[in-house]
Amino acid sequence: MKDYQNFSAEDFLWDDAFRRWVLHPNAQDNAQWESWLSQNPEKAATVDRARELVKAVGPTPAPLPEAERNHAIGSILNHFDEYPQPAPNQKQVWFAPTFWFRAACICLLTIGFVWFFAKQRSSGVNGDLLATKDMRIVANTGKAVLRVKLSDGSVVYLSPDSKLSYPDHFSSTKRTVHLSGGAFFEVARQPGRPFYVFAGSLVTKVLGTSFHVRSFDNESNASVSVKTGRVAVFAREKSPLTSDELSERGAVVIEPNQQIVLAHETVKLTKTIVPDPELIIPPDEAIDFNFNDSPVSDIFKTLQKAYGIEIIFDEKTMKHCPVTATLTDLSLYEQLDLVCNAVRASYEVIDGRIVVDGKGCGEM
Repeated sequence: MKDYQNFSAEDFLWDDAFRRWVLHPNAQDNAQWESWLSQNPEKAATVDRARELVKAVGPTPAPLPEAERNHAIGSILNHFDEYPQPAPNQKQVWFAPTFWFRAACICLLTIGFVWFFAKQRSSGVNGDLLATKDMRIVANTGKAVLRVKLSDGSVVYLSPDSKLSYPDHFSSTKRTVHLSGGAFFEVARQPGRPFYVFAGSLVTKVLGTSFHVRSFDNESNASVSVKTGRVAVFAREKSPLTSDELSERGAVVIEPNQQIVLAHETVKLTKTIVPDPELIIPPDEAIDFNFNDSPVSDIFKTLQKAYGIEIIFDEKTMKHCPVTATLTDLSLYEQLDLVCNAVRASYEVIDGRIVVDGKGCGEM
């Protein structure tokens, strides 16, 4: 790849390789650009803006002179409220090809925004909020996850077939975004300035953490799952226009490897454990999952520390039950199955915790 380090959004707009990636992406181009973005994260916002410009302009039949390119860019950016359109150097000719090219760009933008706002209104996301001047809307129509960086430093990884709306600049007291679909959020920690994600009837409130939100219109359930930190989740039966109108009564707090599932029909929240829990210990802190005549109580405590999930059991009846087992490379549920079978116990997930039921070794 060429050296794109000093490229502006306008430079990217007219770069053939970049335009090909945006308009006709393939696996090889995706891999190259994702690799470049990971090495140059400071250029993410510039690339995001350039992608919007490329999609607005669409394919161009032939290269334009620099003066005409700048004029066309100015027309487009003016619709994005970026900076004013530069004055033309000469009088427009109604039938000049460059005039029709610029007019087509503006028409594309106008039609695109009308269609997009109509689509958003029908998807259940608050239309009044989306239509305000300072809101931006990103729709991921591709097959790969789309990275969106917000003004506060937070990053959203938007899933395919998903939409995100957010302001150019958050208020001094709170940060609010709207999601239709799925996304993974890495929220910059700012105490005293909570971050809200509105996803249909599901509202997630955090100060700074990472979590998944899934809320597709064609699915019966919505969910929030936590990777790091903790979040508060609550439901709203009616859609208020602003987060000032929210009632956070009944909010449920979840931590790593826990999730909240919302049934759209009943607006009922259920706290549970994610389908595939991950280790939460730091990479440099290894846990030995090889046990030799170890008390079951010690094994449960080890699993609890490794996954951050509370395991409730009767320590008095379990501490004298020795188990020899190798639990390395097994999922949490496979580990629990193996250990519980060894001492004739059972377990179930209740309210985001694991509850073990067994009589101990004395009555095996």
